[in-house]
Amino acid sequence: MHPLRQNIERVVNLTDEEFALVEAAFIKKKLRKGQYILLEGNQCDSDYFVFSGSLMQYYHDWKGKMHVVQFAFADWWISDWDSILRKSPSVYNITALEPSVIIEVKYEKLQALFGQVPKLETYFRVSFQKSFAAQQRRIGWLQRTDQERYEEFIGAYANFEQTLSQSNIASFLGMTRESLSRLKNRKLRLEKK
Repeated sequence: MHPLRQNIERVVNLTDEEFALVEAAFIKKKLRKGQYILLEGNQCDSDYFVFSGSLMQYYHDWKGKMHVVQFAFADWWISDWDSILRKSPSVYNITALEPSVIIEVKYEKLQALFGQVPKLETYFRVSFQKSFAAQQRRIGWLQRTDQERYEEFIGAYANFEQTLSQSNIASFLGMTRESLSRLKNRKLRLEKK
């Protein structure tokens, strides 16, 4: 089954005709490692579904320090909805962490699809609710100790840890690379006992 259809049908069932309308609205893109789909200062006008590979959304603070706000792996969505909805320049960059395949849907096409395939609106509502809940959990993580944040990360992202750089993980967790290294070494020592 098509990965996008499989993802959608976890929430709503589509007929073949409905999925054909959905599929026709998307554009498939192959990305090189390091290739951007969104640059800070540009307006975001699309939502992206990841077929394969991994992407990262981040920004730089006034000191130039990078802050990772989201990763996206196969079967995940990524975008800057604030930029889309306010029609404003994005504060984020989204880049491929490895060779990746994504599909893109323009905001206007997505809005038209909601009229053609009403079940799709239900799917996106549920997806946004889950995404909002995940962002709330992440905000909660940032209130915890480095150790607790790392343990939460391992619990949620253990399957992906090997594909991410230590710098990117540390940035996502709001800690230094050195702190992350100490936590990982402590964890390894405890596992060996």
